[in-house]
Amino acid sequence: MTRCVLAWLEQSARRAPQAVALEDEQGAMTYAQLLSRARQIGSHLLRHAVTGAPVLVYMDKGPECVAAMLGAVCAGCFYTPLDTSMPEARVERILSQLEPQRVLCAARYASRLRALAGEARVDAIEEIGETEDAGSLAAVRREMIDTDLLYVLFTSGSTGTPKGVSISHRAVVDFIDWAAEALAIPAGARIGNQAPLYFDNSVLDIYGALRAGACVHFIPNRHFLFPAGMGQYLRDERIDTIFWVPSALTAAMNAGALERCAPPLKRVFFCGEVMPCKTLNAWRRACPEARFVNMYGPTEITDVCTWFPVEREFADTDALPIGFACANTRVTLVEGEICVSGTCLSSGYYNDPERTREAFVPSPRGGGVTEWMYKTGDLGAYNERGELMFLGRRDSQIKRHGYRIELGEIECALCALEDVRAGCCLYDAPGERIVAFYAGEGDERSLRRALRQVLPKYMLPDVFLRKDALPATGNGKIDRMALKREWEHEHTVR
Repeated sequence: MTRCVLAWLEQSARRAPQAVALEDEQGAMTYAQLLSRARQIGSHLLRHAVTGAPVLVYMDKGPECVAAMLGAVCAGCFYTPLDTSMPEARVERILSQLEPQRVLCAARYASRLRALAGEARVDAIEEIGETEDAGSLAAVRREMIDTDLLYVLFTSGSTGTPKGVSISHRAVVDFIDWAAEALAIPAGARIGNQAPLYFDNSVLDIYGALRAGACVHFIPNRHFLFPAGMGQYLRDERIDTIFWVPSALTAAMNAGALERCAPPLKRVFFCGEVMPCKTLNAWRRACPEARFVNMYGPTEITDVCTWFPVEREFADTDALPIGFACANTRVTLVEGEICVSGTCLSSGYYNDPERTREAFVPSPRGGGVTEWMYKTGDLGAYNERGELMFLGRRDSQIKRHGYRIELGEIECALCALEDVRAGCCLYDAPGERIVAFYAGEGDERSLRRALRQVLPKYMLPDVFLRKDALPATGNGKIDRMALKREWEHEHTVR
């Protein structure tokens, strides 16, 4: 029985110690080196930190950052990685919520963190030496159980206070064991990482690789900002597996990367947003030998709770199913809202019992004991094939002129148009207007004419705003909040 994710690292290090586990432009770590470095960092933490306490990791994405995360685990602690470009005010809110005893950071960030971290001790990772305390590490390991926290990832909160999603070893073991069978990532696979380490999509990259004995290659962010050469880059680096947000796949398609050089991919996984079938079809044409899988799930259920292997043809205008519940996961529709139960569930929001009670509720199944479920806030329905369809956020369902409208359906139609590279729809409630932001060559008149062919009149956007590119979050998704702020600042009816 696997009760700690370190078992995967140790097994892969025994099987193939010289195989590369992690690499970026600065260098690589073999499995033997990664295990040794994690144990060194863990030994250092054990001299100063209380087992079970949070450790904040403030480093740029790369092999040493993952070693720091695993070092916290070696010490019996749990980790929270942060975005180094995050505004200081948000860092302070997270520090207040998390109350870490220790902060691990790159030396260049140490002075900044010492000014923000209060009583927490801040250690520059470069100053941690090579000493291992095998006895203390073994003692901590004997006491670990699978319900211990592995990490806390902070997501945005509607109140302005970030939510710390707490995930246990058991939840990640359950998820990765499913992924190992369903997604079949083999030893020696080369995974091209897109997701930041503070984003839950990175969990499959990192722990899926550790379990399989695969290599995670951290793709430099400049290739996502300027993706025209992405196909060639994936070919040069021999990347055969990717798990990206659809916006990253769409950007590469729009930049002509697939036409310049088709990547030699065998596995293309995506999650985090609705995948436009226009993007999917372009990638399927470019990578005809690859297996494509659409996945769905919020951070609160350890990344993925449903999946849909793409095994039939879809028109560019079709909506792609999110499919079926992953093994050992139960999906229930409660008044149309997707609710999830199972080992995959978060332990709750860290130091935030009130919001935990709002989102994690008893299942309507009843019975002699309580089965907890997470209310995702997403709407779903089953199609005629029994496949679950994502219908949008509950808060993106609007009612206008007596009609109930899903903004996601409008977005799907907008993004399928030939002259649209990316699109997003918002609702201006005071003005009762549907606002369509888009990047592409089409003008309002042509887009409106095209949408009339596929949408009823009451669903047509009232306003079309063309942009050179839609803003993106650090995760690579469309930044809807930035678009909403822009609209409210410049266009809201007063």
